[in-house]
Amino acid sequence: MTPSPDQAWMKQMARNMTLADTGFLSGCKFLLHDRDTEFCSAFDGILRAVGIKAVTLPPRSPNLNAHCER
Repeated sequence: MTPSPDQAWMKQMARNMTLADTGFLSGCKFLLHDRDTEFCSAFDGILRAVGIKAVTLPPRSPNLNAHCER
């Protein structure tokens, strides 16, 4: 964890999450994320390179994933 993630840190997290053997996103097709600026295009590009589609949630949608958070 870091209090202020930058683009290099987010790219490394994307690589870690998509590792073939130990990444928890291996075998996933989609990743939902909000519109926070920490999810840069490089982050989405790494996901796309391994076949994961990054789906950005619509603006002003606080209850869109309420069932997932419970």
